[in-house]
Amino acid sequence: MTELTDIEIDEDGELSASAALPGGREIAVLFALDEDGAPLDAAEMQGIAETALDRLTEADLDRIDAEVAVELAAAAAEDTGAEVDEASVAAELELQGVIVTPEGVLVLVYEAPTLYPEMVVYCQLDDELEIVELSASQVEDDEDETTGE
Repeated sequence: MTELTDIEIDEDGELSASAALPGGREIAVLFALDEDGAPLDAAEMQGIAETALDRLTEADLDRIDAEVAVELAAAAAEDTGAEVDEASVAAELELQGVIVTPEGVLVLVYEAPTLYPEMVVYCQLDDELEIVELSASQVEDDEDETTGE
């Protein structure tokens, strides 16, 4: 079972923590509350986050990493017009964190500092741990680089 550690609740009532995922991946976890949703206490947020993270296996994470690298390489090649090696993208891609919603939706947060300097890559997964959406956002100076918020 994936256990959250270093749990904190911020002034907005959102939980942030650390977790160790399969494959020795140490990540930050942010529980993102819905603006219109019912408030949740720390134990509820922790339970939802741990249950959602438990679904991730090392094989799932490796597969998702590879798919993200392929997509980022294709996007970079399209942007620059030059061939971008998927292996080099995969080598620099690093899972920094996971955002969990009250519904248990997982959004993986990656950094690829050479390919996307000062940007964070978000990878939203569906219930079968397939990629639903992949996007990149600029990290502003006052934002937390792990979550982009």
